[in-house]
Amino acid sequence: MGGERDCKTNQGALITSKGGTNISEKGSYVLGVDLGGTKIAFGLVDQAGQVVKDLIVPTCPGEGAMGVIQRIIAGLRQVAAAAGDRQGIKGIGIVVPGVLDVDSGRVVLASNLNWRDVPISAILEKELNLPLFLENDARAAAWGEKCFGQGRRVEDLLYIAIGTGIGGGLILGGRIYRGHHGNAGEIGHMVIDPEGPLCGCGNRGCWEALASGRAIANRAAALLAAGRPSSLGALAGRGEEVTALHVATAAAAGDELALEVMGEAARYIGLGIASLVTIFDPELVVLGGGVSRNGSLLLATVTRVVRQRALPPAAGDVQIVLSTWPEMAGVVGAAAVAFSRLGLLDEGGKALCRAC
Repeated sequence: MGGERDCKTNQGALITSKGGTNISEKGSYVLGVDLGGTKIAFGLVDQAGQVVKDLIVPTCPGEGAMGVIQRIIAGLRQVAAAAGDRQGIKGIGIVVPGVLDVDSGRVVLASNLNWRDVPISAILEKELNLPLFLENDARAAAWGEKCFGQGRRVEDLLYIAIGTGIGGGLILGGRIYRGHHGNAGEIGHMVIDPEGPLCGCGNRGCWEALASGRAIANRAAALLAAGRPSSLGALAGRGEEVTALHVATAAAAGDELALEVMGEAARYIGLGIASLVTIFDPELVVLGGGVSRNGSLLLATVTRVVRQRALPPAAGDVQIVLSTWPEMAGVVGAAAVAFSRLGLLDEGGKALCRAC
């Protein structure tokens, strides 16, 4: 909602801007962009995966694809200015949630932006005169963890982004796994409970209909409507929409209804992960996205359910951790993709660009 107000009152005013104090003129950098439905995050990222300058602006998708792209261009130019000598910037990585044609640089479908068949790479490359690399947001975040974060020492990694919906990225054998059509990772639409709530995709009981941020908010609202007492009732009484953040904050303060809702979500998160661990046998599972910021409320229950439900030996060996970057995983992931495809990353002498 804040982003929408900014769009109306000040043409998408700046939300936050940080960093810019540890920039070396001799270094190589890329620009990372995380395009979401409500905000766009930018970062100037060095070869160690450090975000040395960042910026967040509202997306304002109601202005249409070209309006959003103009915001991206303006944000990139602002962040790029922090590098001083533009020669140090080698390329741009941009991540988008949705169905992509990575090879042609097109967004085939991004429902939260209302985009269909947008040639974003060609537009931005022409405007900014830098090579640009497009990737799905969750797959890029998984690659960022592999290159710079929790997954640096593992070859098989599962990244799960739990926000408004649920998405995933797989690193198998040290490589990004995209699947036959290039869009592997739509794990939020696994059916966990066929009699469960209706999902936005049209099915019932999808994982994201049970465990996403939207699901948490919907469950809390339903319990409040049924007359359950809670500190959250004050929000409903003022006509405010209950969000997952509200529920998590109330749970941290000991609210019984909120604790019940968060506990139920954690159990469903654990059930979904258990199935994925059994199928893919990863060494590491990384939880990212907005819901994962409430790690202390989730991690113990999630881990216990996975240990109980996944098949051995994976159930006992897999490590479940929180993302290295609760706020900037998409930006760092976008940068990791760009560095890799430019051939500027290696690990122990192995060129990581060959794995993208």
